[in-house]
Amino acid sequence: MVNNAQQQKDLKRIVEKLKILDDKKKKVARTIGITDVYLSYILNGRRPLTDKMKAKLFDYLDLED
Repeated sequence: MVNNAQQQKDLKRIVEKLKILDDKKKKVARTIGITDVYLSYILNGRRPLTDKMKAKLFDYLDLED
C-alpha cells in the first residue's frame, strides 16, 4: 500500500485522465472488473486505492507509474 500523499496524487491523475478521455465510470468499472459504485468510492476517497486497483486503473488509462 502506498502512503496517503502518494495515493492522493495518483487519484488526482486518475480523475484528470478520466475527464480527458470522457469515459463513463460505468464503462471503466466494468472493464477493470469492479462496480461503478466501488469505483466512485475509490475516486472520492471513501475506499482505499490499493496497489492492485491502481495497477488496473493505470493500465486502462495508459498512465505511467
